[in-house]
Amino acid sequence: MPVSKSVLVVAAGGALGATVRFILAQQWPGIWTILAINVVGSLLLGYLAEMLGPDRPLRLFLGVGVLGGFTTFSTFAVDAVGEDAGRAVLYVTATLLPALLAARLGMLVGHRHRRARGALV
Repeated sequence: MPVSKSVLVVAAGGALGATVRFILAQQWPGIWTILAINVVGSLLLGYLAEMLGPDRPLRLFLGVGVLGGFTTFSTFAVDAVGEDAGRAVLYVTATLLPALLAARLGMLVGHRHRRARGALV
């Protein structure tokens, strides 16, 4: 896929993901909404990574674009710094560990799903 088309695919997905994140954060303001967004996004991205493989237009749209716009490290970092020390440590721990585990779980589920569909040798 040409770079210019890839950029458009990622931009369209990013706009969609960022909009959904914004709506959720407006509906339920606070650090715990961002935590949920990042964990769910990690799970979905892990799944997509296994199911779609690299360099496919759908992965660019959904993974880099939608989920890249949906999840947010910068909001997570600013929110953590804005909390008192104890709450910040809890927030960082409660975000990073589940997000890493969710990404791994998504990858495992995606791998099994691909195998069940006969996509792996």
